[in-house]
Amino acid sequence: MSDELENYFFNSEDPELELLTDEQREEIKRQSMDNTFTLITNNYDFDVFPNKLFWLLTDYDALTVFDVLIEYYSHSDREEYEKCALLMKIKERHERHSKSSRAAKKGMFTYQLGIVPDDDGENPPN
Repeated sequence: MSDELENYFFNSEDPELELLTDEQREEIKRQSMDNTFTLITNNYDFDVFPNKLFWLLTDYDALTVFDVLIEYYSHSDREEYEKCALLMKIKERHERHSKSSRAAKKGMFTYQLGIVPDDDGENPPN
């Protein structure tokens, strides 16, 4: 994975990161990518995650997330080109929608652990 891409996953000012091993960081990246892919390909339905806690790219709904996921899955260590093809299809659909609404969201990716339940124990809407 390129050094540039490394910055998408970790907030360098997060003190908890110092406690993680390299293996744990790699596992967080993998889970973040896989969970974000699952969320996108299931039309952003959080019900696909049975557990309350999970790793997810923070800007999972930004157009730039597609490029991050495609780069990750097309890496020579993974070569998951079927996922890349599906992501390209979904990205094109989102780009068409974005151009028609002129709404483009950009941001930095960081990791996020779970979704904090609201007072009644349900997940907040996204």
